[in-house]
Amino acid sequence: MAIDGINILESDLSIDVQNEILDRYDLGQSADEIKSYLKNELQNLSSSLDFEIYISTACLTLWKIGLLDDYFIKQLEIIVENGADKTWAEIDKTAISQRNIALQKLLKKVSTPIFKVRKPQKHKTIVNSLFTKGEVIAFQIDNKYRCLIFEEFYQYRKDAYYAFVPTTYNDCLKPTIDTILTEEVPVTKNNAMGSFGVRKLSLYYTDIEKLKGHFISIGHLNIDLEIEQSGFNRQITSVKGLGELEHQINDILEGNKIEFYACYELK
Repeated sequence: MAIDGINILESDLSIDVQNEILDRYDLGQSADEIKSYLKNELQNLSSSLDFEIYISTACLTLWKIGLLDDYFIKQLEIIVENGADKTWAEIDKTAISQRNIALQKLLKKVSTPIFKVRKPQKHKTIVNSLFTKGEVIAFQIDNKYRCLIFEEFYQYRKDAYYAFVPTTYNDCLKPTIDTILTEEVPVTKNNAMGSFGVRKLSLYYTDIEKLKGHFISIGHLNIDLEIEQSGFNRQITSVKGLGELEHQINDILEGNKIEFYACYELK
């Protein structure tokens, strides 16, 4: 778990907890359903530090949506009374005292009523208007072609992404399906059983739609579903132009690669 600072929302776990609460709230789950879920999840935490982060984030987020109750307040009061988890001292010698201050401020904040409760949010559905799964997309830059394979389109809240598997194709000749089969794609490192997954670049939908005039479709290639689902997704929030797109392709291809034919699913 990454921790970026001592504030309440400065760790991977805290962001995950906040997003889970807000997603359930926005989908119309009741207060009892949300809090029951949170209490069950508390039983699965692996450390006292995780418990502190979970409770503090839950208190802040529930307070923002007007659902904070005595149970979570009491848990936060116990944490403040006992002091921040000792693990903070391992991060930085001043972190534990700073974290204590942050927790005390949080308790004071959530102990008073909120005047403007965050309302449930509904997000407009964004539609994939460009590609079909497995479509091989080429674009030309500096008199050479680069090539991507489209895998999925997904939306999270108001944001949506086109996810591609980059290939090593880099040639002045326009690619064909046969040439792509012998190119390489980025993959996760093999585990002890020899399994691996493809690594995808997920690019913000409006950035890709602005570049659609540069894309050429050359056919379709199917990636084995298990290999696709076992992979890793690198989400890029901003790509301005073909030069930045090529940079992201080159960057992800710096890691482990395998010939695409090893990922190919025959139809």
